[in-house]
Order: sequence, then C-alpha cells, then structure tokens
Amino acid sequence: MKIKEIITLIEANEESELALKSLKQKHLFKWVSLGLVSAVIFGLSLVYLVKDYQTFSSRNQKLLLISISAFAVLLAVYQVWFMSREKITLKKAYDMFRIADTLSFFGISLLIIFHIMTFYFFTAEVNHRSMMPTLSDGDRLIVYQFDYDPVRNDIVVIYMDSNHYDGADDTHYVKRVIGMPGDYISVNSAGVLIINNEAVQEVPATYLDQLRANLDGLENNQIPEGFYFVLGDNTDNSHDSRALGFIYEEDIVAKVVFRFYKTFGGVS
Repeated sequence: MKIKEIITLIEANEESELALKSLKQKHLFKWVSLGLVSAVIFGLSLVYLVKDYQTFSSRNQKLLLISISAFAVLLAVYQVWFMSREKITLKKAYDMFRIADTLSFFGISLLIIFHIMTFYFFTAEVNHRSMMPTLSDGDRLIVYQFDYDPVRNDIVVIYMDSNHYDGADDTHYVKRVIGMPGDYISVNSAGVLIINNEAVQEVPATYLDQLRANLDGLENNQIPEGFYFVLGDNTDNSHDSRALGFIYEEDIVAKVVFRFYKTFGGVS
C-alpha cells in the first residue's frame, strides 16, 4: 500500500490491518537498511584498524567511526525486534516510520561519508609554492590515502617525521615522486641530476652540495629499498630530496588525485 493511501486512512481516523502491515514492512526496511550498511562499515573499519593502514586519520577518529556504526547496528536490531512485538495503531506506526525514514537516510549518508573520509579520501590545502606551476599556494586538493603504494611521477603527500629528517616539524609536504627504490641516481660533473641514465634537472647551485652529500656513499649508486627520491616542480624553490635526502616509504601517506579550488580538475 502506498504512503499516500495510508495518510488518507489516518486523516479519516480509520484503522486497516493491510495498511498497518504495509507500513510495518516499510518501517522494517528502513531499519534493516541502516543495520546492514552500519554492519558493513563496522566490519571494514575494524579490519582496517587492526591492519593499521596508514592514513591521515587518527586512531581516535577510527575508533569513533567503529563505535558509531556499532551503535547504529544495535539500534536497528532493537527497532526490528520492537516492531515485531509491539501492537500499535496506524497513526503511531506512521509516526515511527517517519522517524525511521529520516534516521536511516541521514544515518546511512553520514556513515558512508565518515567512512570514506576516514579511510579513503581526504582534503588538503597547499601552503607553499614548491609545486608551482602545477599547484599554487591556497589550492585545495582531494587526496587518496588508503594503502597507497607510490608510483613514479605521482604527486604525493609526505609526512615529515621529525625522527626521520633533520629539521622536520611533523607537517606534511606535497612533492612529486621522481626516483623509485633500486633506481640508479647520480649527479654528473655539470651538476645535472641523472636517474636511470636520464637527465632529470640541472640542479641549482643552492642545492648542489647538499644533494651530492646525500648521494655520497650510496651502494652501486642505487636508491635503497624502502626509500624514494622526491622533487618539487618549482626547481629553484623547493625543500625536497635534494636537501632532505631519501624519503621513507611509510612517510608517503597519500596521492593527490584532484584539485577543486582555486581551479577545478585533475592534477598530473
């Protein structure tokens, strides 16, 4: 039976077993939908937490998501049980259906958004000019953060762990992956950075001594396993691997996939 027909019966102060049965079914569908979605999000979030996937999100945020989804499951189960036992009027059933309809819509929507922003995608802002002209100061980005493995030429977000890099302040940098583990890397006599026998850039004099010091002593002139070489697109003004040295794999936490402000579109 359609909702409009049920409303007509309520306005006429009439009871109908068929209408009540139909309304209970619709009501149960709303709670079952919320319960199923919440159960899936609870299970996935718990697995991701246990496996400790690297993300921007804190452990507390992940625990909050798990707690909210678990509560939603319990609430849905209780409501299904309650509706299967309680004898109610058509009007009360309709009022409860409206509440269930609203809660299920907003509950499912918010849980999915919260889950996506906790484990998959995040927003970030560029606060420097080291990636110009590709990215500018003030650009807003969408980054992919779930179990990301760096790929050459990806624009990535790096956590500058103060335990790994001299002078780091536990902030995040946006750079481009240029060198991969196992790549051959050197600087020739003319000051040109060479990776796998290909010229990458003519290194500015301000970075040349630091870069040569960082590359000094490399076994077979290869980037060690578990490390990457990153550069900013703004060659003359970027604090990157030329000064920082190689980047730990675990510190590369996300890939930039989209820019939505100040311009709109993908980045590469």
